[in-house]
Amino acid sequence: MEAHIVCCHECDELSTIPRPLRPGRYKCPNCGHTLFRHRPGMIEKLYAMSVAALILFLVTNYFPFLSFEVFGNSTDANFTTAVQYLYEEQDYLLAVALLMTTVVIPFAQIFLLLLLLGPLYHGRVPYYAPEMMKVLEAITPWAMLDVFLVGVLVSIVKLVKMGTIIPGTSLWAFASLILILAYAQSIYDPHPIWEKIEEGQNEGRVKRYVERDA
Repeated sequence: MEAHIVCCHECDELSTIPRPLRPGRYKCPNCGHTLFRHRPGMIEKLYAMSVAALILFLVTNYFPFLSFEVFGNSTDANFTTAVQYLYEEQDYLLAVALLMTTVVIPFAQIFLLLLLLGPLYHGRVPYYAPEMMKVLEAITPWAMLDVFLVGVLVSIVKLVKMGTIIPGTSLWAFASLILILAYAQSIYDPHPIWEKIEEGQNEGRVKRYVERDA
């Protein structure tokens, strides 16, 4: 039976994990910290969630987000309306921060997941995979779409007393996007992805040695 060694991030204990892996949670025998969770089909599910998230993200930014009607006058708000208003009020730093955390970084996160998981899903390991994993780990905490959704809901509660709020297609797409990203985050575990990257790199080294010997 094949086995591999995993290092605990809490106590640095080296644990030997037998293969094939069984579904479930693997804990450190020394401190009880979770080493990783093995979920069969995780990469396939994440790839499907990333494709759906990209479609919903594009819909969110294309269609109207909300319509606010007061005394017969109607105003449409898009997903980036808040950024535009902050920029017009010369709150440039806040506008850039909002743009980065609600548009740029979430799009980059989804796009990088597709670039990484697509080749893995089709059985290939891209040469840029290690660097991409590091970038994903660095930018993921800065994607704050869920915080933006809370702000939108609070604004709706306050504005509904002043006029009529009509939810747009973008709002429903945005709510669905939050649910999909939350589910993807709940099943995401970098351990099997790093394993595939390591296996692909080792196979590449073996092929190079075989070619040199030949």
